[in-house]
Amino acid sequence: MTRMTITRRAALLAATGMLAGCDTLDDIFASRKDILPGERRSVLEMEKPVSVDEGLAARPVDLPPPAPIADWPQAGGTLDHSPGHAALRLEGLRQAWSGSVGTGTAYRRRMTTGPIASADTVFASDAYGVVSAWDLARGGRRWRFDTRPEDDDVGALGVGCAFDGGTLYIATGMAEVIALDAGNGTLRWRTRLSAPMRGAPTVAEGRIFVLTLDNQLNALSAEDGHKLWSFQGQQVSAVPLGLAAPAVEGDTLVAGFPSGELVALRTADGRVVWTEALSAAPGVDRGIADIAGVHALPVISDGRVIALGMGGTTMVVDLRSGRRLWERNVGGGVTPAVAGDWIFLVSATQRLVAMTRDTGQVRWITELNPPAPAGRKVPEPARFAAPLLANGQLLVPGSGGEALIVGVNDGAIAGRLSLPGPVTLAPATAGGAVLVLSDDGTLAALRG
Repeated sequence: MTRMTITRRAALLAATGMLAGCDTLDDIFASRKDILPGERRSVLEMEKPVSVDEGLAARPVDLPPPAPIADWPQAGGTLDHSPGHAALRLEGLRQAWSGSVGTGTAYRRRMTTGPIASADTVFASDAYGVVSAWDLARGGRRWRFDTRPEDDDVGALGVGCAFDGGTLYIATGMAEVIALDAGNGTLRWRTRLSAPMRGAPTVAEGRIFVLTLDNQLNALSAEDGHKLWSFQGQQVSAVPLGLAAPAVEGDTLVAGFPSGELVALRTADGRVVWTEALSAAPGVDRGIADIAGVHALPVISDGRVIALGMGGTTMVVDLRSGRRLWERNVGGGVTPAVAGDWIFLVSATQRLVAMTRDTGQVRWITELNPPAPAGRKVPEPARFAAPLLANGQLLVPGSGGEALIVGVNDGAIAGRLSLPGPVTLAPATAGGAVLVLSDDGTLAALRG
């Protein structure tokens, strides 16, 4: 394969040409502009909304027993992105420590992935790709590593990290994959790919799997970074800022693409097992659907693949055969929480929805942004991150600087937690703490 040098300018121009719409060009590359007056409505509110199935009203939301979670080594917590039901009391959580990872999200820069944790260490990155390691118990910073090449002192749009076997693997916006000694931050190797990355890698059985902006899924050797195989997805005119890390179960990998493709491949050689596609919900404009592929991480649970599309659909597929089991007109860009027969997702219209995994029936729907009191100005609606399931409740951080605590049985908001700032990246939990990275670059641990 022909190698090419990706300068900062080239990386930014490539991203500019491919990013548009939801959380892309307008937020990152546009100049600051005045907010126009008038009511704001999501472009996806034209979708036909799902409704509560009254036949489920008496059905209890039975979940597996809560279990402690010691590590959160990769995006989504586990290889299948289904960490389950954490044994962690949410009410009474308080900030135990906090620290700045560096530069936060702004108009022309963006953090794209939340924190991860392994053993006693938390890893996070700022918007310029500076990665740091922190003591999980006390919060002191252990080391930092600037992922930018020597000929670049500005960087581009954050990085994503994954931990495995004492090594921290980093996918960068400068088209590089980097391996560091997780204990001290020293460089083990770095390799260049065909295009920049905008999400975290997945590491399993000595292989690194990562998506690039040119819609290519790459498999690399974890030992030295050489390419093992690649899969080319359909080309699209725009991609979201965050690309979804693939899910892995056994010898099968499932990847979601900005085109809406959902593809299962063999981890060993990239052989295609099956392909599916998340179509736009009825009523969603085709131009919107074209930029509304898979942004949320796909989840594998008990032989089923759960995938959300930004075009307004959620789909469940049989992992082995690729047979579509059901599809519903609700979608979004953040990873759902899945446990037992239940899926809890935040829709593109900022509703929290509880659905059965086997049939897609809706148990309850909660509006996360309450309407303004009569006669008062409507506040800017908050955007919410991936829900975290713990002790029969859901923790849902948001851009309003607080996290909602929601009961799984009825969807009622049971409490609110103050956060160090707006949080739109997925939280993590490890060692009895909830870890959040706020949009201003503050990493915080919450403990009871």
